[in-house]
Amino acid sequence: MKKFLSAFVVGVMIFSVLSVVLAAGYVGNANSKIFHYSDCSFVGKMNSANKVIFSSRDEAVQSGYRPCKKCHP
Repeated sequence: MKKFLSAFVVGVMIFSVLSVVLAAGYVGNANSKIFHYSDCSFVGKMNSANKVIFSSRDEAVQSGYRPCKKCHP
């Protein structure tokens, strides 16, 4: 039962993080200063500590980020 509860809590936490990222629309990488659509494959490879959430493309550009060359946000 303990393992089930632990797995459930981890699952809920992962779902919560993914929900925030997907709702955001744009995710930037604080190290590379590149921003992506939230569903870009590079977002999944990004360290969560480096993720910067943007509500618009203009916000990301004004913050000094450049668009990803793969997803072209």
